[in-house]
Amino acid sequence: MKQVGLLVVLMMVLFANTAAAHSSTSASEAKKKSAALSVLINGVPVQSKANHNRNGKVYVSVEAFATVLEQKVSYNSKHTQAVLNGKTIANLLSNKGEATAWVKDLADAIGAQMVTWDPQKMELYVLALPKGTIPLDPAVVPAMGAHWANPQAGDAPMGPIYGVYKGKLVFIEYMIAQEDFVQGKSHINLGGTKGMPMPRIEQTDIEFQPDGHPGFEVPHYDIHNYFVTDEEQQLIK
Repeated sequence: MKQVGLLVVLMMVLFANTAAAHSSTSASEAKKKSAALSVLINGVPVQSKANHNRNGKVYVSVEAFATVLEQKVSYNSKHTQAVLNGKTIANLLSNKGEATAWVKDLADAIGAQMVTWDPQKMELYVLALPKGTIPLDPAVVPAMGAHWANPQAGDAPMGPIYGVYKGKLVFIEYMIAQEDFVQGKSHINLGGTKGMPMPRIEQTDIEFQPDGHPGFEVPHYDIHNYFVTDEEQQLIK
């Protein structure tokens, strides 16, 4: 009888452990499934309950995407195609009453430079800088990132210059010669993101460069407007 009783106890413990493990796994899977999908353009949220992940591809509300860009979008009669930024986007899918499109098609329509996906955060980030913006140097500067600009548009060296790290917009920079301040020279209507979304500025650094540096060799001030906190900035290596 003692052996039978012991066997029963062992079976009950085994069953309890198995059930607990199954419950833990189910809870983990449920949590993963319920994690909110985040879609950002230059750090600005594209908010819509219609955004969803289907078969490994993220589909985004066309209307919400266009709204962040402050652009209008038109559709065909069946809402299976849309025109955004003069580009036709096909194969739209209806979700929760809204037309959605594969984010890659939306990004291509606006000439975005990069789309990155963070599976841990369930975050999709579209880097959309002004047309013609290219990396000035792919090297990552610690606590900054890589520097991008449009030299053909005359953005270098004064700016705007954009800091990019792992596909995300980190800062917008301007460089003003010391001589300009001495002479009381004004710089009016310096370009920003030129129609592309820009997140809020978290902090600003104004640094004097007495000997200049590659790209602007005269004494000048570097003015960085950061879209990340100082803690996040220091993690850039």
